[in-house]
Amino acid sequence: MSAKKLKIKYGDSVFALPRENVMLSLQSAREFELKVLLIAAADDSLRADYDSACEKICKQLDCTKTALGRALDFWRRAGVMDAGDSTVLPAAENSSAPAAKTLQSFSLPTYTESQTADAMEKHSALKGIIDSCQQIVGKIFTPAETASIVCLYDYLKLSDPGYIETLYSYCKANGKTSPRYIEKVALTMHDEDISTTAQLSEYIEQRAHHDEIYSRFKSIIGTSRSLTAREKQFVDRWSDEWKLSMDVIKRAYEATVDSIGGYTIAYMNRILENWHNSGLTTLTLVEASLEQYQRNKAAAEKTGSGFETDEYFEAAVANTKKHLKKSESAT
Repeated sequence: MSAKKLKIKYGDSVFALPRENVMLSLQSAREFELKVLLIAAADDSLRADYDSACEKICKQLDCTKTALGRALDFWRRAGVMDAGDSTVLPAAENSSAPAAKTLQSFSLPTYTESQTADAMEKHSALKGIIDSCQQIVGKIFTPAETASIVCLYDYLKLSDPGYIETLYSYCKANGKTSPRYIEKVALTMHDEDISTTAQLSEYIEQRAHHDEIYSRFKSIIGTSRSLTAREKQFVDRWSDEWKLSMDVIKRAYEATVDSIGGYTIAYMNRILENWHNSGLTTLTLVEASLEQYQRNKAAAEKTGSGFETDEYFEAAVANTKKHLKKSESAT
């Protein structure tokens, strides 16, 4: 009985890959990186135009440009793609073609046990860092988890004292302790040029501040869903740029609902922008202005003179009486 043979059906077309470099990288390559390699190798037109390639591959694999860039860089570092000094898709030889665009992000290599041991011997601080991170997570690390920390320190150069421990504490606080998640956060920090422990601590503090603001705003508008990017942009402007308190923001929400019967972020922004431009930065100033507004309106109606108003400001006044009565009864 003859042995079975595996026969590849090449059909009318084939594509080639550098066998040695691909085979050497197979063990550390992830499924996504393999898909990117096959697509890039199979379609000559993709390699001639970065913009078209990026758009087409991202659509095919339902991925972001950042993820694609990291996958392409993985193969560049493996010697499979030759991109010179930049991380690019190989371009067709055409002197009139525009220069290829670079990809800034990259993926992290997977350290072997021997590479991990060599790095730990080279960097004496690693043992203490690994011990601290194990205490933070509350477990003894597997060789892969240890290799991940070594990679962050040795390859990504996150060697500032306390950096990796602070990173692990931050991820642990968010309920995320897998090496892949922590690597993803580390790459994000790297992309944003956050390389010192002080910078990382400041980022975490700012992130916590914004998360708290977003949470309080969600309570104001009565939702449990995540805020949209547009909502976050407005909330950041109100709290960070205009320095408005959550009491003032809540008051604007009440005025919005009273005016149009519901919540819209754009309408609410109009109210807050009016107050900000008028110097009404505290709830006390807002209420005093609304009270004065009501008195002026009443006087104008009594005398029969005209009284111009903004529709949203008029709506805010309608709710002011109720608010003031509650304040008086409380005192």
